[in-house]
Amino acid sequence: MSRRANSTDEPTTHPSEPDRQFVTALARGLEILQCFDAEDRMLGTTDIAQMTGLAQPTVWRLCYTLQKTGFLSSVPGKDKLQLGTAAIALGAAALAGQDALEVVRPMLQAIANRYQVAVALGRREGNSIVYLLRCQGNSPLLMNLRVGSRIPLFHSAIGWAYLANSTPEVRDQLLEQARANGQLTNASELKTMKQELARYAQHGFVYHERPKYQINTVAAGIKLADGERFVVSCGGPTSLLPTPLMLEEVGPLMSQLARELHPVLLLGKDL
Repeated sequence: MSRRANSTDEPTTHPSEPDRQFVTALARGLEILQCFDAEDRMLGTTDIAQMTGLAQPTVWRLCYTLQKTGFLSSVPGKDKLQLGTAAIALGAAALAGQDALEVVRPMLQAIANRYQVAVALGRREGNSIVYLLRCQGNSPLLMNLRVGSRIPLFHSAIGWAYLANSTPEVRDQLLEQARANGQLTNASELKTMKQELARYAQHGFVYHERPKYQINTVAAGIKLADGERFVVSCGGPTSLLPTPLMLEEVGPLMSQLARELHPVLLLGKDL
């Protein structure tokens, strides 16, 4: 499935004249780097071609260049690639500058400890929400997600919260793109998502169930003055987070947390 999408909160435009300042090769190289995350740490060129929609020869050339510059490296004994030292160093430098996250962390950890579940802060990147921060309680049943994990925008509480907190124009465009790309084919899930978007308008949070994995999650969005958006979520086993608790207590708590995080993220919006 392709991950290619506009990551800003503005509708995608298709100008009649090409943007002469835009370097397509650079954008494609960065797109390849974005395919790697906590779940997909090793990828073959065929995987990358499928995820980006780029032609295989183009992927080969770009990956070769990224290897030569240290942003990708081959996996010993496997016909796969992984992020290289240059990419890791760049990511470490970015994280080092995110001082606002250190202010946010105790606030998320307090809720994670209170319910013995996981609380996360994320931001949209294409058709995913990327975790910027994740705090976990002591429950051994939590999923093995971490900073950098990508959560699907259209199939998660944190993604639905982003959609609910977007402008109607951006939300409609994202949903239309998802339908066109075959990402919204389950009528039941689409109906549930629309119900949760309506819940958000009334209560300030969305609720998402994963019966197969016995996981419940609530999430809320944060809109900054410049249009930047973040999302926070709280999720865990249904044994710890049953539906009544989520709707009556944890959901409103996440809505309150989103309001409390707003001034912190506004001051640190350069993270």
